[in-house]
Amino acid sequence: MDAKPPIRVLVVDDEANHVRALCDTLGIRGYAMMGCCSAEEALAVLRQAQFELLLADLIMPGTGGIELVQAARAFDPDLACIIMTGEGSIASAVQAMQVGALDYILKPCKLSAILPVLARAIATRQLRIDNAALERQVREHAAVLAALNVDLEQARREAERSNEMKSVFLATMSHELRTPLNAILGFAQILNSETLPSTPAQKKQFVGHILQAGKHLLVLINEVLDLARVESGTLTVSIEPVALAPVLTECAALVAPLADRGQIALGFPTIAGVHVLCDRIRLKQVMINILSNAIKYNREHGSVTVNCELADEGKVRIGVRDTGAGLDATQLAHLFEPFNRLGRDAGVEEGTGIGLALTRHLVELMGGVISVESRADVGSTFWVTLPLSKQIALPVAPADGGAANGTGRTRASRTISTLLYIEDNPGNLRLVEEIVLPRADLRLLSAPDGHTGIALARQHLPHVILVDINLPGIDGYEIRRLLRADPRTARIPVIAVSASAMPSDVARGKEAGFYCYLTKPIDIDIFSGAIDRALVEHARNADTTTK
Repeated sequence: MDAKPPIRVLVVDDEANHVRALCDTLGIRGYAMMGCCSAEEALAVLRQAQFELLLADLIMPGTGGIELVQAARAFDPDLACIIMTGEGSIASAVQAMQVGALDYILKPCKLSAILPVLARAIATRQLRIDNAALERQVREHAAVLAALNVDLEQARREAERSNEMKSVFLATMSHELRTPLNAILGFAQILNSETLPSTPAQKKQFVGHILQAGKHLLVLINEVLDLARVESGTLTVSIEPVALAPVLTECAALVAPLADRGQIALGFPTIAGVHVLCDRIRLKQVMINILSNAIKYNREHGSVTVNCELADEGKVRIGVRDTGAGLDATQLAHLFEPFNRLGRDAGVEEGTGIGLALTRHLVELMGGVISVESRADVGSTFWVTLPLSKQIALPVAPADGGAANGTGRTRASRTISTLLYIEDNPGNLRLVEEIVLPRADLRLLSAPDGHTGIALARQHLPHVILVDINLPGIDGYEIRRLLRADPRTARIPVIAVSASAMPSDVARGKEAGFYCYLTKPIDIDIFSGAIDRALVEHARNADTTTK
């Protein structure tokens, strides 16, 4: 181990012989000594060098020992100071202690008396230093602990707030889900009841209520799932240059029936060459949501006007202005809160209270901003601001009369095609049976599990196979793999029909080689279109094999 450096001692006395004697005596004992004959000289030395001990005579010409101790400790608070005095009075010792001296020595100094005093002073000095360091650490730890307590309290409050929000969310979800389910189950019970007879017109009306409630329930589920994915950071967008005019045209066509029912006039701008950087599907979702709200909460014979204008820094603003009741300051403050319908829960218009919260998240995910201007009894204008693309035009796919997607398939031949549906749920199977029943060109086979389905596929070689994903025994992915591995069934189009509707599920289905991936609940038009396209694909595969 390295030897400790010697303790440095500064002796100050106006008697040079006494200074020399102390330096020689203590130097022999291992101290690093230096002497001065005046306080002024000592202070000059202390400004340049550091010492552990100061031995100062009490009475000196000019600046005395007490004043020297005060000045020296101002330079170095850790300096251990000892007063040397020939008076030996209690008063002088007390005065020296008051200004910071640790001890005093009576002159003439005897070695046997001075060595213990020096040792105590060094020990006291080290104790002071250690205590100061400990106090500093305690203060630092206290500050850290206080900060941790603040963070802990904040975390506790956040946890309580999260629990409260979770409870509110569950209560709201229970209410929102039960409302359409009440209509679905209630009217279904009436239709199934023998004691509650209904006319054919009433039955049709009841079925209409069931369909409306079911669609509302599906919208609610999709919006909740989208909102959950956004808030968990798992929803992604694909940013690319998108022509704005076609998106607005599609939105106009989709909301026109809703506007017609409310006798709301729609106004859309004529724009060309404007491209924005966004996700096309999500932009369409955003615009339909805003337009639907503008129509639903408008006044009778009101209007909804869409306009576009260039904003600063290469951005475009898309505005949707309505002539509805408008929003007050309180409603604007809570506009984008999930499940908050701003007091319109008792109104005749259906809604989930999720759409605008999801819309804001989607706009922000695409690098945009959504804002609103509103005046009570005048109306509201929602603005969506998105980055402009430098691209001038996008290539337009040539029209092919629908042949590419199978909609131009002729049925004049009346050839009967075979469908195989592998499904373990009787209700889902019955639904598909009813959809296929009116079509004389289709014959339906069914299987309740994967093994039976594969056996039927190899026996009958159907034109199209429909497969549920979650099946007993082997699932839809394994069925798809086994069908592809068999040369007899490898080229038959296989359509997945599943209640697993997350984007990751759809992507996995496409990667597995399904012809297409349909999600439950089944949209009959989409379902029928997929079968028609798959039949065209089967015919094309058969022609290729024959040639």
